[in-house]
Amino acid sequence: MTLLRAALWAVVIAATTYLLVAGRGLLLPLVLALALWYMIDAMADAIERPRLGRLHIPRPLALLGAVLIMSGIVTVIAQTIGHNVTAVADAAPAYEGRLQHLIDQAAQLIGIEQSPTISDLFSRMSLAETVGGVARAAATVVSVAGIVLIYTGFLFVEQVHFGRKLRLIFGARAQRARLRSVLEQIDRDIRVYLRIKTTLAVVTSGLAYAVMRWVGVDFAGFWAVMVFFFYYIPTVGSILAIAAPALLTLVQFDHLTPFLIVLIVIGTIQIVTANVIEPAIMGRSLNLSPLVVIVSLMVWSTIWGVVGMFLCVPIMVVLLIVLAHFETTRPVAILLSADGRIPEPPHEPAETTAN
Repeated sequence: MTLLRAALWAVVIAATTYLLVAGRGLLLPLVLALALWYMIDAMADAIERPRLGRLHIPRPLALLGAVLIMSGIVTVIAQTIGHNVTAVADAAPAYEGRLQHLIDQAAQLIGIEQSPTISDLFSRMSLAETVGGVARAAATVVSVAGIVLIYTGFLFVEQVHFGRKLRLIFGARAQRARLRSVLEQIDRDIRVYLRIKTTLAVVTSGLAYAVMRWVGVDFAGFWAVMVFFFYYIPTVGSILAIAAPALLTLVQFDHLTPFLIVLIVIGTIQIVTANVIEPAIMGRSLNLSPLVVIVSLMVWSTIWGVVGMFLCVPIMVVLLIVLAHFETTRPVAILLSADGRIPEPPHEPAETTAN
């Protein structure tokens, strides 16, 4: 019986993975819309919360404020990235000469008499194919963004009747109590995760920007935005946040001092924030095993690419909480947890019977 159950679970996991990969084009816009809807709704809840015990902002105004704030953030990020892409194109010849110099030095160190040129390294690239690929990618992003916004709008419309539908589907008190417990736990943990991650991402990106501006690194604003986004990617994100600005500094300057400053200072900020401050603040709110986080990062990045990197932790948090609320799947939830402690399922209320 145990072997049969294991075989059934293997079939379910394999079928689910296949559907996630095969339906990527259909599922990704919906998943992104859910994430956007959740962030706007959480921001609206924070705005709506009474201030100083008296001021209460109506829900429609809070929702409008959250939409405007999110739109402003996206606009600033898009303008920053767009401006820096143009600046990178203008500075490309200077970087090309510096990069060729570094290639020549590396070739001499390892004993290669004739170092390869940048033209040799990229001679097989077709400019027409590259431009066409970039154009197709841009068109895909624009089309997906439109679909995501449409889905998000309909999610807000559906939100009005969602609670009533759940009450009708789960009529029994025990089922409603279990569903409420699962949803509240998911909402609480995801909001704690987003609040702490966002706060620390802002702090680390701000400090990184200050360091890069002090050193004189080109495109400091762009890399600060990238550091902000990298912070949401477990483990790999911290490495990218350290390596990317440091490599640009290495290519930009003719001496190693700026490179070492950026590498050491930003590296220290990332290591201390991700490995000391964040665990101290977050505590046991998520309680995911570090091994599970790394494996899920690899799995979800393979299935959904960059989007999977950003969503792997929230997905695993939801999965752990759901599995913890059912007796048959609680052992799996224990394996996913960091120390074996998982949320307890609600006690089912006693059914009243008529005498």
